[in-house]
Amino acid sequence: MALPVLACWIVLAAPPALNITSVPAAGPYFALTFDAHSAEGGARELLAVLRERRVRATIFVTGRFATEHADIVRLAAADGHEIGNHTFTHPHLTTWATDHRNTVRPGVGRAFLQDELRRTAEAIEAAIGRPPSRFWRAPYGEHNAAIRGWAEELGLVQVDWTRAPGDGLDSLDWVDDPRRRSYMGAEAMARRVLGFEARHGVPLGGSIILMHLGSTRPEPPLLEAVPIILDETDRRGLRPVPVGELVRLGAAGPGLEPVETLGRRPVLPSHP
Repeated sequence: MALPVLACWIVLAAPPALNITSVPAAGPYFALTFDAHSAEGGARELLAVLRERRVRATIFVTGRFATEHADIVRLAAADGHEIGNHTFTHPHLTTWATDHRNTVRPGVGRAFLQDELRRTAEAIEAAIGRPPSRFWRAPYGEHNAAIRGWAEELGLVQVDWTRAPGDGLDSLDWVDDPRRRSYMGAEAMARRVLGFEARHGVPLGGSIILMHLGSTRPEPPLLEAVPIILDETDRRGLRPVPVGELVRLGAAGPGLEPVETLGRRPVLPSHP
């Protein structure tokens, strides 16, 4: 009697869409990243600071900002900054703000997110004459594997910022209410960023720092904080580069971590 033939299929799940939080193999390099949403106070002056210091950064721009402040985005691109996608309207994509869980928010889906990203890419290209980079950042740091996957279908890679348990490499320049405990002046912001390695044992080399291009504060604190940070990182032998260059540096040499595995770790949003 013939034995039955058993067919066997092995289903390999696709790896989760990439989330870059740091590039440890990049050595003595780190990335300054600036989100640009609605506030534009001090943006031109901050770009002038970076220009004077010959520093190139990554700037994640919303479609709204690219539309309303196209001159600023053009200036940033002309200075050699990497321009990334930050969605059009800066929506909450998950329920983190209400339950501290990264569940996809009702009303958010593939079509919604991809429309936000496509419209932003169009607005950025209209402003600078070329498409933005392949990197994007989810508003408020709210994302999950599904959201990253929908963006990845458009060829986009999510870039977070470097994190440690209960903390993130976030300058907190977005806190504009003096009554909040997290409100701080420029020097305190600089100390917060520069002290991250000592507090958590997470090297600044290979890290990604979160800041914002514009400010709603009467005296934008980053105009003072950024030079302090750059002076000290220079003293430590660290050099700022855009995210794209940080990734290339991290994958450039033999035995270094491949780009496909960079930064896959739990997401712990801290940005409002």
